[in-house]
Amino acid sequence: MSWSDSASQILDIAERRMRQAGYNAVSYRDVAAEMGIKSASLHYHFPKKEDLGVALVQRYSDAFSKRLQERSTALSDPRDRVAAFVDLYRYALKEQQLVCLCAVLGAEAPGLPPAIKAEVKSFFEANISWLTKEYAAAAVADSSQCAVNTLSLLEGAMIISSVNDDGNAFEAAAKLILSGLVVPAR
Repeated sequence: MSWSDSASQILDIAERRMRQAGYNAVSYRDVAAEMGIKSASLHYHFPKKEDLGVALVQRYSDAFSKRLQERSTALSDPRDRVAAFVDLYRYALKEQQLVCLCAVLGAEAPGLPPAIKAEVKSFFEANISWLTKEYAAAAVADSSQCAVNTLSLLEGAMIISSVNDDGNAFEAAAKLILSGLVVPAR
């Protein structure tokens, strides 16, 4: 979906804030104040906070999928494509200093509006499906369980690394994934 400049700026600010503090910590008032506008202006683009949350997860999912496609298409070895997947998470944690939006929202799932929870679930399902295909292409036994393990390790390690302000947990998880302890070695 194509967004107006104002809507994109709202989404950018809301995404950063949610990735730092979660859904319930983000208010229209705070986003509007950061933009220097009235909160009523946000309601023009996103009538309810739930609408903002749904748009945010959809945009995040689409961007993640596009970046993954760009980074993995030229790679012939499925294990290299999995490494590219891990690198997207590493980039978010180390370069952006942010946790995956869907990890944050997933932790809040019991309190999220159903439409947002459904979008978060779709993000996880799409990534598990992508990983399952890559593991199957690498002839990994039980590729679907390896996919779930990989995503679970990455999401959890991001959270632990963020809480500890130390990337060691993430790097340990990445090493497990890429060394064959989660997926059989080459």
